[in-house]
Amino acid sequence: MNERGAAATVDATPERRSFFVRFAAVVCGGLVALFPFAAGLGVLVDPWQRSRRTKSADADGAKLVPICPLAALPADGAPRAFPVVSDVSDAWTHIANQRVGMIYMSRTDVDGKPTVLALNAECPHLGCFVDFNAADQHFECPCHKSAFAKDGEKLYGPSRRGLDSLPVKLEDNGGQQEILVAFQKFQKGIAERKPVE
Repeated sequence: MNERGAAATVDATPERRSFFVRFAAVVCGGLVALFPFAAGLGVLVDPWQRSRRTKSADADGAKLVPICPLAALPADGAPRAFPVVSDVSDAWTHIANQRVGMIYMSRTDVDGKPTVLALNAECPHLGCFVDFNAADQHFECPCHKSAFAKDGEKLYGPSRRGLDSLPVKLEDNGGQQEILVAFQKFQKGIAERKPVE
């Protein structure tokens, strides 16, 4: 009987060991599989988190973009075209210094204090870039012949509103004033100014 009892004990030990080995292998395999899943989930959720942070930082959707020093814009009141260059983030990609649009700026000095007007260069009708006609002193859309005054007001044509004005801020930068514009694009073909989301 002693031999039989000893044989039964010896046979039970390998089964118990193989169970613990299998259980440990399943737990380790589960932990190893969890790390790529968590990393993949982080990659998928990152653009959503980034857009939430951006929207909370810029509630109105407009970001101040430096355009040029104030001294580079003559005080003669004639509109000048300037490219808008900014960093672009789209889902997982981030590209620095990309041209995102065009604006027209004009400067007038009243009692030694500069006033800068910034207008989005896209026609509010269908988005063609407008040109400034210096001879007639107004903006013209080459696509459908809408015309706008120097201050952006609609003169004639199929556009349902005037050119979109943009907020301007003058900021001191190393002893000289710099022009910052809250660049934003608006929906086309409608009478209201609604930002593009």
